[in-house]
Amino acid sequence: MANVTSVHVHLRNYERHLARLEELRGLLHDQLATAVAESRPVADPAHRAAARGRVAAIEAALERMNRGRYGTCGRCGALIPFEQLRRWPERSACEGCAGARHRKAPA
Repeated sequence: MANVTSVHVHLRNYERHLARLEELRGLLHDQLATAVAESRPVADPAHRAAARGRVAAIEAALERMNRGRYGTCGRCGALIPFEQLRRWPERSACEGCAGARHRKAPA
């Protein structure tokens, strides 16, 4: 009987995971639409360049999602917590790797 219970728990967790992924996919699409609008020629050049970079990051996140690699650090492979992805859905690095990259960046 323990195995049946375990299967139900895993199934419930999987369904919750899929729902969270769909929530994040929606956030990414909303943010993509905003970034595309901000990258139009009417914006000032610096703002437009930043928006283009954001468009590229969001499109890369959607591609990772389509390939089943979304939510894992591109450097170390660690899982990125849902709450962090919710705040920054295009995130591609865990806290540790993102922090290490910023500490190594020239001042």
